[in-house]
Amino acid sequence: GEPKTWYGVPGSSAEKLENCMKSYAPELFSKTPDLLHHLVTTMNPSVLIRDGVPVIKTHQHAEKFVITFPRAYHAGFNQGFNFAEANNFCPTDWLPMGRCAIDHYKEMKRYSVFSHDELIYKLASECQYLDPDIGDATKFELDYIVKQEKHSRKLAYEQGVTDADRVCFELMPDDERQCDACKTTCFLSAISCLCKP
Repeated sequence: GEPKTWYGVPGSSAEKLENCMKSYAPELFSKTPDLLHHLVTTMNPSVLIRDGVPVIKTHQHAEKFVITFPRAYHAGFNQGFNFAEANNFCPTDWLPMGRCAIDHYKEMKRYSVFSHDELIYKLASECQYLDPDIGDATKFELDYIVKQEKHSRKLAYEQGVTDADRVCFELMPDDERQCDACKTTCFLSAISCLCKP
């Protein structure tokens, strides 16, 4: 098929791009804080470059791959008819970046594609089959998750949440286990109230 043109901004310059975009359309971002995560938000690359944001351009041809890295922004267009396929993968050293992405999504009140906590839990539950490097990275993430979970539960208890029920979140569809406040996909625990079960 025909090539696809890609424009990318490296993850190391993500904040610079975000600030640049917000400076040109502050009213849009005040109404929709997660606007950058909508697939319709774009800006002329020459404007970004002029404002000091590094922009990389490439053409993807048939049988070639384009890999986008964590926190990198990208946009593109097809130069004609083609079959372009996307695939998500995560090398071991990207697990902490996944956690950062989930934390960022919570701040933006953006839905996540999947539960990072659930991924880590499932990796840990199959630890005997993992490569040692993946096992070490999984343990590090699991330790972080457990520490955060204990802290969050302590805060909830201190604020008067004392009743608890067991729920198996992984048996629920993702769209039925999303937090109303931050939009994350719940896995270990959540708070509900009678006014909104």
